[in-house]
Amino acid sequence: MLKKIAITLLLTAMVFSTNVGGQPLHKAQAAGATTTKVQTADQLYPIEVDGKYGFINGKGKIVIEAVYDEVGYSGVNGGTVYVEDHAAKKQYYFSSAGSKLFEYKLRDAGILYNDRALYMKQAQIAGGVKVTRYGYIDSQGKVAIQPVYTRAFNFSEGLASVNMGKASGYINKKGELVIPYRYSSTSDFSESMAAVMLAFGGKYGYIDTTGKLRVPPRYDYATPFSDGAAVVSENGKYGYIDKNGKYLIKPQFSMAQPFSEGLAFVERNGATFYINKKGVKVIQGFTAGGLFKGGLAPASPGQRYGYINTSGRFVIKPQLYWADAFNGELAVISLLVPNSREEIRGYMNRSGTIVWPPASELPGGVTKLP
Repeated sequence: MLKKIAITLLLTAMVFSTNVGGQPLHKAQAAGATTTKVQTADQLYPIEVDGKYGFINGKGKIVIEAVYDEVGYSGVNGGTVYVEDHAAKKQYYFSSAGSKLFEYKLRDAGILYNDRALYMKQAQIAGGVKVTRYGYIDSQGKVAIQPVYTRAFNFSEGLASVNMGKASGYINKKGELVIPYRYSSTSDFSESMAAVMLAFGGKYGYIDTTGKLRVPPRYDYATPFSDGAAVVSENGKYGYIDKNGKYLIKPQFSMAQPFSEGLAFVERNGATFYINKKGVKVIQGFTAGGLFKGGLAPASPGQRYGYINTSGRFVIKPQLYWADAFNGELAVISLLVPNSREEIRGYMNRSGTIVWPPASELPGGVTKLP
């Protein structure tokens, strides 16, 4: 009997989030430790087997056995992961090689980013009222920054957005305030820039890692920088700016994805296509498209998904029910079981080989796509 493999990407009840332009930009994802089957420095990917979770590496080899209740991971090469044991009320942190780092009380801490993970603690304030405060632990599970913040977010590029009251500022990994509390909304830093809103209900602009306002607040919506450009919105249309706030492409799209490897998937007047940074239409004929990673992007001409190269040619033919952008060596994909509505999710490498789940669980046992 075929097993439905569900890839769980956001797996914790402990989510620290804020919004830029209504879109969440900060997220913390979500027992004795099991022995590992493979030693590797590869990026790890979560798997589910019979309702239990573990991790594989980029070759599809099991690194952490699927015997845990939930998992959390950063999704970056060499990044740490954790697994949850609900019976023991603990979570165990592992390196990308599968070596146990430390254990922690269940769901009291998040994922390690930049060697810091959010944790929370109950505190008592005036009148005996109990409140939740946030701090950070290090990669050994030791307290690195005391839990004094009313809100806190993951580190990115060495900085994290925190609140002591209503306003947000940024601290470094030592817990030192390097950008003062003055913002009503913030994003992670990406390419040394962060989107911020000064006053509630106001416009978005961008600061650099010193706190200098590099782009004045004039956008209704603003996203992190990617490939040297950021998607912004004015008057209901999306365009792209550079790090000086100069328009690379003026707002004209009803949908706009981030640039990746010089290309971006957009929609205008009901038509979808890829553009370059001059706004020139360079790839068309697809109803759906995703980010390019290592020269490949998921795309669909209609009913099924495959992967195209930067010339718009299918390298992996559209035979998949759904496909995500590559993350390292693997991409999340899904297939439909013949004569049913059941969806099987797994991972595929860049050559079109499905490395998870095993062939015995795939329709017809086919693991290689042309």
